Amino acid sequence: MNINLTPEQEKIVKEELKSGHFHSIEEVIGEALQLLSEKDRPRSTDTANVAQREAVREMLTFVERNRVRLEGVTVKELIHEATVCE
Repeated sequence: MNINLTPEQEKIVKEELKSGHFHSIEEVIGEALQLLSEKDRPRSTDTANVAQREAVREMLTFVERNRVRLEGVTVKELIHEATVCE
């Protein structure tokens, strides 16, 4: 496959090679394609992070609504308390 790069794209490839991050043009293009491929895939860690942030928000809402003091309370106890009170 032959690829024609714009002058700007060619400059980027040359800079990456010069910096020593890559040893060949194929490595630069391969990395770029890998990043493009990963960009479109949903990440399970992103989903987990969203779920974790939502759980923290829910706990904070519960604490504020019920005026719970957090001193000495573990997250596990707080979650148990939240499920018992709902």
